[in-house]
Amino acid sequence: MSEKKVILASHGELSRGMMHSVQMIVGQNEDLSCMGMMPGEHYQPMVDKVKEMAEQNPQTQYIVITDLFGGSVCNGMTMLAGYPNVKVLAGMNMGLVINVLLTPGTLTEEQLEEIIGESREALLEVQPVQPDEGEDEFF
Repeated sequence: MSEKKVILASHGELSRGMMHSVQMIVGQNEDLSCMGMMPGEHYQPMVDKVKEMAEQNPQTQYIVITDLFGGSVCNGMTMLAGYPNVKVLAGMNMGLVINVLLTPGTLTEEQLEEIIGESREALLEVQPVQPDEGEDEFF
């Protein structure tokens, strides 16, 4: 495979918002796109669109990042996981999207596992910072 395309797929406008937020950090990127399933819609048109792209461009790796594992969008996209040039990830977050997008070239299974692991490690509860004893000011 020679190139990589990242497709964000979600319920509602989450994927569009994620794409815009990622672009604030990394700039415009023609390899990043989004699609959302609106209320009352079915996921099948999104699946069909990705399927058509994957079949028409077998040398392109498509990494579909969905919002929620077990959600209808992810479940629909799972139908494409059997294509050799399609990878489906669940649990969209900015760190995951940025790492997938900025890792050069197509991604191996090992690279995907590493990126997913890094994304998991970045999920934490933020605790208030306590100033050291004896310090008069926090900053």
